[in-house]
Amino acid sequence: MIATAMPPITIAIDLKKSRIRIHKSLLHMMGDPKHIQLLVNPNNKYVAIRALKPNEPHENSERIRPIDMMAENSIEFYSKYFIQKLCELVDELDTDYSYRLMGTIVPTHNMAVFSLDTLTPIEKEGEN
Repeated sequence: MIATAMPPITIAIDLKKSRIRIHKSLLHMMGDPKHIQLLVNPNNKYVAIRALKPNEPHENSERIRPIDMMAENSIEFYSKYFIQKLCELVDELDTDYSYRLMGTIVPTHNMAVFSLDTLTPIEKEGEN
């Protein structure tokens, strides 16, 4: 039997709008959590999305409403604080661009982890 590869795990970050776009497929892989935390590790230059269990405190978390999951492919969150921390870690970010991050699922910690080394600019609108 041939093993199938896991689909790439990505998030998109729009610096201008302080927006984080998460694909629904990622949330499905994390067990369809009702709340997530957006985390930044400045020492290792990682960002993470952590799925909270129903019995965990929900302070400093983003709520995922059922209507959010009705969106076609992804859901969006807005966090000026998260974007500010990200920009403090990576000096050369251009606020006119959105960026994509590649990551992996860490099932033992119920999170997805993204290295800032994988930051890739997404073309500006109108560019070819």
